[in-house]
Amino acid sequence: MLSLLLSLTLLSPAVVAAPPKNYSPPSKSSKSAAIRGEGFIHKRVSAIPGAPQLRSKRDADEVTVANQRLGTTYTIDIDVGTPAQKITVILDTGSPDLWVNPSCETSGQPAYCQSFPQFDYTVSSTIQDTGFADILAYGKGNVTVEYVTDAVTFDGLDITDQIFGIGFESFDIPMGILGLSPPVNPDNAYDFVLDSMAKQGLISSRAFSLDLRAVSDPNGAVIFGGVDTGKFIGELEKLPILDPSETPSGADRYWVYLTGVGITLPDGSASASDVIQVPVFLDSGGTLSRLPTPIFQAIGDVFPGAAFDEDEGAFVVDCSVASQPGSVDFAFNNKVISVPYADFIWQVKEGFCIVGVLPDDDEPVFGDSFLRAAYVVYDQDNRNLHLAQAANCGTNVITIGSGVNAVPSSTGQCTGSDRATATAGQNLDVTQTRAPTNVVTGSNPDATPIPFGPGPAASRVSVTSMGLTNAPVPTGAPAAGTETGTGTEAPQPTESKKNDAAGVKVGMGMGAAVAFGVVNVVAWVL
Repeated sequence: MLSLLLSLTLLSPAVVAAPPKNYSPPSKSSKSAAIRGEGFIHKRVSAIPGAPQLRSKRDADEVTVANQRLGTTYTIDIDVGTPAQKITVILDTGSPDLWVNPSCETSGQPAYCQSFPQFDYTVSSTIQDTGFADILAYGKGNVTVEYVTDAVTFDGLDITDQIFGIGFESFDIPMGILGLSPPVNPDNAYDFVLDSMAKQGLISSRAFSLDLRAVSDPNGAVIFGGVDTGKFIGELEKLPILDPSETPSGADRYWVYLTGVGITLPDGSASASDVIQVPVFLDSGGTLSRLPTPIFQAIGDVFPGAAFDEDEGAFVVDCSVASQPGSVDFAFNNKVISVPYADFIWQVKEGFCIVGVLPDDDEPVFGDSFLRAAYVVYDQDNRNLHLAQAANCGTNVITIGSGVNAVPSSTGQCTGSDRATATAGQNLDVTQTRAPTNVVTGSNPDATPIPFGPGPAASRVSVTSMGLTNAPVPTGAPAAGTETGTGTEAPQPTESKKNDAAGVKVGMGMGAAVAFGVVNVVAWVL
């Protein structure tokens, strides 16, 4: 398939910024109205990054999320365009945008990237250009996208005229992304997928539940507009999403307060911290969790058999510890989420495992190493998260409504303890930075870097001209006109392409294809 760079041309002046809040896509009478379900959407998904084979799936009307033991990334299959084309994208609660078509040759995993289909926009009869573009920067990697509108379908349930990005230059990202977070930059917000689901009547409010499951269970689930009481223990704990002004980064994400940390050892003894108040956000797009250095060190020092590897910057552990009883325990007010060792240990490669947390004093995040043990309901409309200990005792989906109490007060049908049961005999000091007690070097067998995944979206960098004359420059980045890093020249437009089926030119201007030598977004991590 021809890349966007080869098949698109500059048909208008340089495109500018993301679609504004009041942007309305063109109406198209040829498209049928959105299909309404039962108030929630069970979407079938596949997750296969980092593994050569597909994992098993559940029955047709339930979401399945395949869980990779060697570097977990959770993905979902969606249909895009008319006729529908199946596209696999990363399911990400750390960023808001939907985009497709990564550049496989610069993805870092070209063969893997090429194993997934890309969206052939030339055959869609419903695609429309918006005239807007952006550079989306993540914790690792970035993508330059042109925004279009087209149908996006979840197992027959249509979102019409959905705005999303088509990538034509990306780095270090092997797959497109379906973002489900609030807008990181409200000034550049438009109707994201979750907004459109609610506005077009597929669900009653902007809320969804996520159940990633244990490493041993490849079948997780995401339910838009619903909660499955057969997938958790005890009551859901309602936690307010923090206002951006209360957070370390000032970005609007799924931030909540972590109020305690503990570890339960295989012999049943336990350590627990005093009450703390640490802002963390929940990010399904991150493999590992990243917590303040004192918490990172406290967990590693007590974790059975763990040693700090100075070369890796992580605590390494014998992979056999994953089969031992015990957990890392995290408190959120009255709710404790206990993460079994098997889910908290990440097998980077055969024979090499690390404890699933890294130090981060700037933007703490709970990634998949935590989320596998939690059932989480994300309620954007009411700015609440609801947490419970994940389990699996069947399926009983109830609909999330609208209004202040949209997420119904419910108790999980699964039995068992919804909190750490061991009595803490020792205090776990998570407030002081200290030297690790057990240090090693060279534990990584072949010294290959640990791939931690793209991480959360750092920013949307809006392009205002071909030369970035007035474009915002991230703090610490060089000023415009300064050569940096390994930047490349801006791609140049080629011959014109026309979408004959739609009768409309898909004229995605190349103004967003700015010279990465001017602003080295590739290396920018906020």
